[in-house]
Amino acid sequence: MDDLIEEYAALLLTIDEIAMLVDLDPAELRREIRFGKTDHAKAYHRGKLKTIVEVRKQTVMFAKKGSPAAEALVNDYIIKQKQNE
Repeated sequence: MDDLIEEYAALLLTIDEIAMLVDLDPAELRREIRFGKTDHAKAYHRGKLKTIVEVRKQTVMFAKKGSPAAEALVNDYIIKQKQNE
């Protein structure tokens, strides 16, 4: 089930949609994701982050090729990264 949660989160489905597809209570899954370190929560976050990584790779690539919009996004990513250090 955790593999499915990860896959669906990577597709950016909502928690309600994921819960329906894997036959879990949406409120319980939401609680696990917000407050817990359960396998379900880890799978959700892992899936979501996999898509974020893919999108960021593309954004950085476009910024390196001179896209002004991508450059602005990458600059924001750099600032947020520095603030988090």
